[in-house]
Amino acid sequence: MTEKRHIYFMNRISLPKESDAQIKLFKRACKKHIGEFDSMDSRAHISFPSYPFDLDSSKKVFNYTDYYQMVENHLKIMPPIELTITGFDFLKHGDLRTICAKLNLDPITMAWFNRITQIFKPTERINPHITIAKTISLESFNVLWPHFQKLEFTNTFHVRNITVLHKCSDETGPFRFYREISLRKGN
Repeated sequence: MTEKRHIYFMNRISLPKESDAQIKLFKRACKKHIGEFDSMDSRAHISFPSYPFDLDSSKKVFNYTDYYQMVENHLKIMPPIELTITGFDFLKHGDLRTICAKLNLDPITMAWFNRITQIFKPTERINPHITIAKTISLESFNVLWPHFQKLEFTNTFHVRNITVLHKCSDETGPFRFYREISLRKGN
């Protein structure tokens, strides 16, 4: 029996070049202290959960082209938003940790994220953050976290679109660009 092929999509907010450059400085500093880690070369972004499409059966029922057309129809009426990074935080994954840039999630910002999440209809809850050092060992975390705890870092940027990347389940390598979806023009 042949294994089903899926296409996976990554829906994300890509940070502007200036903000991305600042996050990359933190990633390079981490690499200097703990060596290589997952996500050290990835562009700074905020991910939204998504789900895979079955490449065989979804063509007949509701395919990803239809899905992303529906998403675009909803996103084009969503207002752009200004987001602010307010320091650092970490996430726990069993014995592993992820160090991330923390977003100011005031009620208006959280309502905006919740609305975007409803549009994508994911199967998991969103926890908006910007990954710096992903799934590192507790030992590496203990080396890095004392430095991040002392740092004061703020950065503000505007979100005007959502980037969609994709990759088939039988492909290796990074996700590839699929499309850019603009939010409502203006404020």
